[in-house]
Amino acid sequence: MRRPNRLPLDFEISRFLPLIGLLLAALIFLPRCLLVVQPGYEAVIFNRLTGVEMSPRREGIHLLIPVLQFPTLYDVRTQTYNMTSQSEERSVKADDSLTALTADGQRVDLDVSVRYRLDPARVPEIHQNVGPNYLNKIIRPASQAVVRNVIARYSAIGVYSEQRAEIQEQIAAELTNLMQAEGLVLQSLLLRNVEFSKEFQSAIEAKQIAEQEKQREVFRVEQAELIKQRMIVKASGEAQAITLKGEALRNNPNVIQLEYVRNLPDDIKTIVSEQNVILNFGDFLSKSE
Repeated sequence: MRRPNRLPLDFEISRFLPLIGLLLAALIFLPRCLLVVQPGYEAVIFNRLTGVEMSPRREGIHLLIPVLQFPTLYDVRTQTYNMTSQSEERSVKADDSLTALTADGQRVDLDVSVRYRLDPARVPEIHQNVGPNYLNKIIRPASQAVVRNVIARYSAIGVYSEQRAEIQEQIAAELTNLMQAEGLVLQSLLLRNVEFSKEFQSAIEAKQIAEQEKQREVFRVEQAELIKQRMIVKASGEAQAITLKGEALRNNPNVIQLEYVRNLPDDIKTIVSEQNVILNFGDFLSKSE
């Protein structure tokens, strides 16, 4: 028997070429047709025909039209921008150092943290007006300008001590207004550290020591005045007592005998005051009463 003729190898391969082409096309175009948005991100779609779509794509899987739609991802989670006088972290650049002048011309180095996030509803607007580089275009210049302007309104003593909380609130209020106009939300602002020159800090410490010594001296004076008042009151009371006793003696001479008897020891019952006079204390006291 004769075996059937086998098909040529080239013919068999050509049968699978359309399938291979479809698989290659799928591998090339499928990633461009599917957009995966991770949690905490928003995707802004730019359409070549209609421009920026004002409805961002939220987390999940979305279909795109290749060559026509192009996505840009934005992080809408809370972010932190640090302005520091010293590089506390390796990621902090030298450009983030912040120095300001107070109202009385003192130089101060500041450490400030700005915690912010993008308004998810306004991400397309941010994409149109600013773009992904909103940190360098808005956050950094606005934060540094506001901090310097607010510090310039206060004296060095106010910045150093009692007005620091007020300064922090003022910076946060002004920065909130600037960021809100650009579609950004300020969550918190922390004025973490304030450093003056060593000479100024030494002068502040010396002044504080002088103030403490002054307060101690005032306390000593007040204590001395109180002691003086107590002595005056005591002396006045004793003088009044002496006056009252003198009046009592003038009105009743026997009072002195009564005082004398009261000051005698308890075991003495009688005493001879003259040769012919014997005093019985019980009788004397009963009469005086």
